[in-house]
Amino acid sequence: MESSYIENTLKRKIGSGAIKQGERLVENQLCKQFGVGRGKIREALKRLEHEGFVKITPYVGAMVTEFSQKDIEQIYDLMGVLEGLSMLVTTVMLHDNDVQKIESIVEQMESTGDQSEFFQLNKQFHSLLSSLGDNPTLNSFMEVLRGRALVMGLQSLYNPEQIKASILEHRKILKAIKEAKPQRVEKLIRDHYLKAKNRYIRYLNKTL
Repeated sequence: MESSYIENTLKRKIGSGAIKQGERLVENQLCKQFGVGRGKIREALKRLEHEGFVKITPYVGAMVTEFSQKDIEQIYDLMGVLEGLSMLVTTVMLHDNDVQKIESIVEQMESTGDQSEFFQLNKQFHSLLSSLGDNPTLNSFMEVLRGRALVMGLQSLYNPEQIKASILEHRKILKAIKEAKPQRVEKLIRDHYLKAKNRYIRYLNKTL
């Protein structure tokens, strides 16, 4: 078994909320779970640490990263600024097939009734928007931020009401893209991240 499989499995469990923030990842238990030696577990954990999923403390071990409300606010604000900037520059240069790809994802989000699938489609939507700017530096920053967001267990956030709100916001973004209005696209993206941030913080406060 490759350490990349272990890494991706742990990412999915963290993202789904099956493994909580602050929870310890015990090497012996992971070795038994995956049927591998300590070397592969440590390799996977080191990569997870590099991506911000876990924190490894000498003589203590690995623990899933914990985020404060301030951390959450800063991550969402940065994602909104960077993605909005990308589309501000890119919107007027998009090809028809680019717009069709965006619309296809939105339509799939509207038609799915599966929370996990919606979560994945939402990731695809935002990854596509930031990638269309053909700015590798910006994309690398966005990937780091998305990794941080995934650690928060955002998949557990989505319920029918929140999904409905997100779809409506995506539709507005798509409409502005099709109308080739870059300033409006940027504003709608920033507003979307602001609203998503507020929804997530409200969700957290209810679970405390």
